Amino acid sequence: MRILKARHLAAAIVAGSLVAMSSATVLAANGAESLALRRAVMQSIGAHFGATVAAIKSGDKKRIQAAARQAQAINTLSKGVLILTPRGSGASAGKTRALPKIWQDWAGYQKAAAALTAESAKLVAALKTGNAKAAMSQFGRTGKVGCGGCHGTYRAKKK
Repeated sequence: MRILKARHLAAAIVAGSLVAMSSATVLAANGAESLALRRAVMQSIGAHFGATVAAIKSGDKKRIQAAARQAQAINTLSKGVLILTPRGSGASAGKTRALPKIWQDWAGYQKAAAALTAESAKLVAALKTGNAKAAMSQFGRTGKVGCGGCHGTYRAKKK
């Protein structure tokens, strides 16, 4: 498995800490700080997804099973997304592709974030079986429903 960069490790530690912290404490951070942390968490999720799919594509049962740790990291990081998206952490806080719709449709955004958490938990279970076909199926669903459920609605396309 490839080794994740230090910033991804830091993002995982931050996200894990955020899950344990109260929302009020995190919301006290300014929008730019929240945006920077959110960006690091999202980049870390992406790195874990890359490592996961590489393991699945290898077809090696032990490597697929070991990738459950990557999916667990995705699951843990996903739990910090809402906390890192307070009002004021949009475009006014810095360069971001987060759309204002996040704060206009907070309930929908919460649902999308919850889908990532739920689907990544299913991915952990699928990977633990070592079955490449089942793992790839759930990987696709996690990407489509978990990531895509938010990115398609609440994130601007790359220019």
